[in-house]
Amino acid sequence: MQSLIWNDLSAVQRAQALQRPVRARGDAVREGVARIIEQVRADGDGALRLLTRRHDGVALDALEVSAAEFDAAEAELDATLKAAIAEAAARIEAFHRATAPQPLRVETAPGVLCERVLRPIARVGLYVPAGSAPLPSTALMLGVPARIAGCAEAVLCTPARANGQCDAAVLHAARLCGITRVFKLGGAQAIAAMACGTASVPRCDKLFGPGNAWVTEAKQQVAALPGGPAIDMPAGPSEVLVIADAEADARVVAADLLAQAEHGPDSQVLLVSPSAALIAAVQAEVAHQCALLPRAADRAAGAGGQPRHPGAGLDAGGRGQQRLRARASDSAGACAARAAGFGAQRRLGVSWRVVAGIGG
Repeated sequence: MQSLIWNDLSAVQRAQALQRPVRARGDAVREGVARIIEQVRADGDGALRLLTRRHDGVALDALEVSAAEFDAAEAELDATLKAAIAEAAARIEAFHRATAPQPLRVETAPGVLCERVLRPIARVGLYVPAGSAPLPSTALMLGVPARIAGCAEAVLCTPARANGQCDAAVLHAARLCGITRVFKLGGAQAIAAMACGTASVPRCDKLFGPGNAWVTEAKQQVAALPGGPAIDMPAGPSEVLVIADAEADARVVAADLLAQAEHGPDSQVLLVSPSAALIAAVQAEVAHQCALLPRAADRAAGAGGQPRHPGAGLDAGGRGQQRLRARASDSAGACAARAAGFGAQRRLGVSWRVVAGIGG
């Protein structure tokens, strides 16, 4: 782990320290996605089965999750996990209900009425990745707002596991959101199916959700098709900035950092604090929590076997994991300004970097 003194860095060095990982949009991905979309448009369900077998190694009989599979998922989960998912859903709903846009009618001049009318999208397509790990949280963060908005139908695609079943926690989260149509599809083919429609998968009006470079490219390409669906945004990579003082709980800070870092090696997490003690405590807590997580083996560092996140120490430039030391007033302002340019929430990615600022 390289230690940098923020106040000793030049403007160029500061910019490099805060550089976001960049996901390349190469010709191979662009052309490969275009072929997949064309296959799905031409051959529908047959193409989906072929592509799923080729890319995911799963031979599917039925593309859609059955009611029996939903029930089996419910039975598989323990009460503790169900309670955690329910609590998360309630928190997400509370926030989105409080921040939901409202109809508006303003008389800007005598007899001149300007009005904002809100109408829910009829059918939305939600994508929940499962490449490095299943993400029931993503199902909640997409499904809860769709329900609050009043969308008539939500279709969800998520990759099947090797046994041909979708992750039980994702199915439980989907059902909790009122989503009953879930398809065992991942990657660019899932996006193509929801964009174009097949005999099994209904065509959707707008697509939401994160994914890898292939998913992101597919969303952009289908949105450009004549009559193609709208999309939320080209997501990723995942990133978070935590600004914490000496009173912060190191366990919570570490959990917030890991929640974003676990998305993959091009994720970026930053911690800024005026407290050297807090930074040391968070560093220790990150190692402790990594060791307890299900994929702890993947987090082991090559040297010494210390727990870490997959891809730790790697960013887009291949540089080592960085720890940035600086005055909080300087580094927090710089990092916050940088974060302000990130735009909407992005949950996608695979470089883990910890950038921490401490007072001197």
